[in-house]
Amino acid sequence: MEVFRAVVRTGSITGASRVLGMSQPGVSKILAQTEDLCGFCLFERLHGRLVPTQRGLNLFEETERLFVGMEEIGHLVERLRAEQPRRAVIASIPVLAQELMPPVTGRWLRHGGPERLAVTTRDAGGVMAMAASRRAELGLSCAPARVPGMRSFLLARARALCALPPGHALAERDTIRPADLHGQPFVAISRHEGPQALVDRVLQDEGVRPVEMAECPLIIGAAGMAHAGVGIAFTDAFAARPFIPRGLVLRDFEPALVFEYRAIWSEGMNNQFDRAAFLRLLGQCAEEILSETPPGRVTRLS
Repeated sequence: MEVFRAVVRTGSITGASRVLGMSQPGVSKILAQTEDLCGFCLFERLHGRLVPTQRGLNLFEETERLFVGMEEIGHLVERLRAEQPRRAVIASIPVLAQELMPPVTGRWLRHGGPERLAVTTRDAGGVMAMAASRRAELGLSCAPARVPGMRSFLLARARALCALPPGHALAERDTIRPADLHGQPFVAISRHEGPQALVDRVLQDEGVRPVEMAECPLIIGAAGMAHAGVGIAFTDAFAARPFIPRGLVLRDFEPALVFEYRAIWSEGMNNQFDRAAFLRLLGQCAEEILSETPPGRVTRLS
């Protein structure tokens, strides 16, 4: 598996032999034995490189998880040996990892939080999987469906905003309505995670059909596309934040739509991590971000 992984990563027997400190004939022999054991070809030669077949790619994805897990165990052993602070894994969708976690992490460390935070990004499904399997102390995501055995905490309810490039004709309006979007170039956000489904229902009810130029599940990427003039996008204060200084125009949308963000965790997680204190800090920082972003709205948590 080490040989297979090295060949995938380097694209050649020569590169793999260099990485592994083995002879090229030795790498070739082990790779041939691996294919014999599997009973199918793992690579095909393309323009002088070894390119994984589809079966080879599938195998690589699974083995990569094993190697990453083994590397994590090695890092844990090193931390324990050096008596370093415990590490708390936070799985987050990208927009919250980029905009919410930096201020939260800074305050956590300044206020003497005992753990060091390890922030990893996933899509909403990946965040749920890490939290449910207890590979993360906490997951940060858009509002998930209720899942047995999982707990959640509402972090923020962010009003959906229309993102427009500087100079757009609709920027003259204080509020954008569904009819204003008919025939307009449009960038869709994530449908499988829910936000775009909210928008689609409103537009369909009004018989409005914008011209979809692109679909960008990454909401912060959609805000960037709007700023670049690709099309109007729905965003919120978190995703729009990096582009406001660069001239991104934000306008309220009516009827009001709200994107919810939650922290999620498994009911069976141990109590070593001070979850309550961390949740309070997440909520405080989220509210500050929302309240500082005109013309966004913030709904205070009860």
